[in-house]
Amino acid sequence: VRVVAQGGSYESFAYDDQDPDGTRFFTTEDDSYGALTRYTPHPNAFLTGNSKDILNTNNGVYEYLVLDENDMTFTWSTSMTAGQASANALFPYSEGIDVHDRLLNFIAKTTRRLFTLDLLQKTWTKTSTYSGAFNLQPDQIARVIGEGDILYFCEDGGDACDIHGRDSTGKYFTIVRGDGYDTESTGLAFSPDGQFMYVAFQSNSNIYSFWRTDGLPFNGTVAETKYH
Repeated sequence: VRVVAQGGSYESFAYDDQDPDGTRFFTTEDDSYGALTRYTPHPNAFLTGNSKDILNTNNGVYEYLVLDENDMTFTWSTSMTAGQASANALFPYSEGIDVHDRLLNFIAKTTRRLFTLDLLQKTWTKTSTYSGAFNLQPDQIARVIGEGDILYFCEDGGDACDIHGRDSTGKYFTIVRGDGYDTESTGLAFSPDGQFMYVAFQSNSNIYSFWRTDGLPFNGTVAETKYH
């Protein structure tokens, strides 16, 4: 596919289909100079009747995220060099990414920061993910939409990498502990109905399915939770 302009250490992918100028695709790169790429397919890519052509048609546009710390706004530059410089200064080693309701969230792993871009207002914020048991590096992220609207995080960088959640008020909690696994948690995903959460502990080659004993989906009310 053509979502990036050249080879690299690419990590995660998301899309925004609510942009009035057309569907956009975003890719993070796990590198100290890893620019966040926005790809806009050529309009002809949507006219073939084959959805596979959307990301396989020539003449799409590549742009790169540039953050301005002075007024907390951002732009999309056609200069990869500008995007790489911004990444190195503010969000090196970007990993997990999620887009929902014109808000783009992504992780800068080594600095333990969650960046939130308002794609409509073109403003941004950053917050620390360091909270209680969530004391290692954030990695992949996944959101399940519902009553709780929770953003879930994998973890890397230690010998007890867990799965953590962040609710709509910004409070963190741990939902799965990785005790005994000297490896990162990764591959976070949910079943379509939100009843099951799937995650891998990487070097052990183990994939687990989790469900709530109260019978609620992972996007439901988080009851009796011990927050960090």
